[in-house]
Amino acid sequence: MTIFFRNLVQNNVKIILTRNSDSQLFTVSYRNLSILPSVYDGKEDPAPKFFSSNVQVLLRRLTRPDFAKVFRKRTNSGRDVLKTPSYKFLTDEELEAEIAKANKRADRLLQMPPIVKIHQPINEILSEDPALIGYDNVKYLFTDITFGVANAHRIIVERDPDGILRSSDHDIRKRLNQTYFPIKGRKLREPIMFTDKDRLNSLLESEKYEFVLDRACIQYEPDEPSYQKITSITYQHIDMNKNYDMLRSTRHFGPMAFYITWHQSIDNLMLELLQTSAVREAVLLTALRHEIHGDLANGEQVQALVHQILPTPIQLSKPDRLTEEDIELDNKCVECIEKYIVGNSAMKSQQELALQGFREYYQQMIELSRGLKKAHGNA
Repeated sequence: MTIFFRNLVQNNVKIILTRNSDSQLFTVSYRNLSILPSVYDGKEDPAPKFFSSNVQVLLRRLTRPDFAKVFRKRTNSGRDVLKTPSYKFLTDEELEAEIAKANKRADRLLQMPPIVKIHQPINEILSEDPALIGYDNVKYLFTDITFGVANAHRIIVERDPDGILRSSDHDIRKRLNQTYFPIKGRKLREPIMFTDKDRLNSLLESEKYEFVLDRACIQYEPDEPSYQKITSITYQHIDMNKNYDMLRSTRHFGPMAFYITWHQSIDNLMLELLQTSAVREAVLLTALRHEIHGDLANGEQVQALVHQILPTPIQLSKPDRLTEEDIELDNKCVECIEKYIVGNSAMKSQQELALQGFREYYQQMIELSRGLKKAHGNA
């Protein structure tokens, strides 16, 4: 018996199924995934905590920088053709200098977009001139186009038909700044990919997260409501589908980790870290929560453990062997995570199961590492 699609309506996407053997009609309808954006518009400003040195260090480490991904080849639309790589013979000192340069380039590429509170409307009246009432029926805009002045500090005012001279609001300021001092890639009108929900949903379902976030950074300022709504929807979509690896080693992972921590929704990310045996990063995530909310009972213990984790190399993959120092540190991390699960987690059963799986795997690694040491006479 053959079943085929008769119609596909894109709005509420209704699928009508018809059977060849009879005239029965079955309608299955479902709505596109609806995510409500949560923006930084409350009384508390997230900027002081985001820019604090402790939080920045935690976010950079949680990003898990991998040079293979940071310096990966990307599409060259509108850019120069990729240059042919050059190969050099270097001394140890020259090699260290080149590594230092690569680290600086990676830091620049991983510079996180700032997190700030949504701007407030500008309602500053500069003067009222009743003599100008009726002079014209249009609004006049005046812009200081002096070079070298930051767009945020540029004087832009407007004269209303009723004679009032006021400071222009953010939308007008942005359009005039873009007219006189255009930013490459920014459009005067919002791109359809942001104004059309279906297109944005299509990009998110295709997991084009980095493309969406990069484009949002170009089109908007960090304190614009549209920017925060789009990034909020994107972060929530990643969190719901546990696609964290799509943003790791990019400049957007830190803001995403801050966002879900600010909104007290780190349990999915915590579960993913435990399932991938990244217990040290799991401790850093609890430390990030404590830096933002200060609600961990063992906060001082977590902070002390962070100082032991940060000097260790970033774990891009599961280690083949373990040292006694690694075993001691990881056991402390497991104890710390246990306390978090008991006192703060909203997914206790799943995280306890993942932690138990890590214990079993880690015990095998300990036995293997100690067995190899003993075989080599280093026990």
